[in-house]
Amino acid sequence: MRTNDRSDARSITLAVGLAAFQFALALGLLWAGKAWLAPAAFGKVKLAVFASTVLVPLAAVQLLGLWRASGITRFRPTPFFILSFLCCVPLLMLGLRIPDGTSIGGAVGMQAINAFGEELLFRGAIFALLASLPIGRALLINALLFGAMHLLHGVMDGDWLAAIEQAGLTAIGGAIFFAIRAETGSLWAAILLHMVLNLSVIFSNGEAARAAGTLDIAVTAERLIELALVGWFLWRRRARVVAAAQPLPA
Repeated sequence: MRTNDRSDARSITLAVGLAAFQFALALGLLWAGKAWLAPAAFGKVKLAVFASTVLVPLAAVQLLGLWRASGITRFRPTPFFILSFLCCVPLLMLGLRIPDGTSIGGAVGMQAINAFGEELLFRGAIFALLASLPIGRALLINALLFGAMHLLHGVMDGDWLAAIEQAGLTAIGGAIFFAIRAETGSLWAAILLHMVLNLSVIFSNGEAARAAGTLDIAVTAERLIELALVGWFLWRRRARVVAAAQPLPA
């Protein structure tokens, strides 16, 4: 095995191990909570899992020395970043509503923390670990790990079929967040898109849309936009590589 191949293999192993550690920790907390606590206290277990999704990435980037490589020290919006907010349009077109018992400030704060933790882990630490790989390969691994993390909803909600479906859809979301992180060089750009997209889901009028049969259409349109943007990102990257490989004119 060549040196570069061994280095890539170590990077992939470390990236998968980091994601697996976060998954195992969250899964252990959920199972322990279900086994030892009353159902009324399960909300506290979910809160502990939520806290771990912030604390583990913070510890990871510190221990691995990845603060600078994580992209957290810069914010550089680009036209591609601005265009990525088209992903929110199909959901917002369903109409807006504030769910019962939900405050706008509380939802924004919670989703800001959630997006920060998940992006610091996947588009911060894991993105940096996979930086030496070809861009398409790194994107695929990153997106699949991100999607797999959301299988935890099967434990929390008991609906494994829905969790598997959500993991697949979330992997597509992970791909567009990866593209934003790579295109802008900024973790904050991925965090902002992640947060706004989650808020679009929370405050869209999904219940009325489901009753009218238009929710699936909106979700499908959102994913198609994401896939189109990811495809455009990969095409542009390949075009740059080909152009850079062309010999200079004599």
